[in-house]
Amino acid sequence: MRYAQVSGALETDGQIGGMLAACDASHREVWRLKVYENPRRPELEGDVQDVWFRSLRVEGGKLLIENERGERFEVDPATRQVCRRPAPAAAPRSDLDPLSGQPPIHLPG
Repeated sequence: MRYAQVSGALETDGQIGGMLAACDASHREVWRLKVYENPRRPELEGDVQDVWFRSLRVEGGKLLIENERGERFEVDPATRQVCRRPAPAAAPRSDLDPLSGQPPIHLPG
């Protein structure tokens, strides 16, 4: 199987982004799955509302997806179950200046 993001159709899928497809060796779509909801607001231009996958990778038999909003999802291709994954922990903030690597200078007053 080959897994890839596909464009959804508003009429059948209800959204454009957020769709995953599984294709066989002959490139025939075997199944399609809505990974996350991405409803459109009619008062806004449509294409600026679409949220696409930023990454798609396989880990331990699961498909790991991160979208442009930074939301993360895990898809089990065998059961087609989608689970939301927590975002990675933020890197600890440092008191060091990122350019010089030195502590900031604090002037009195």
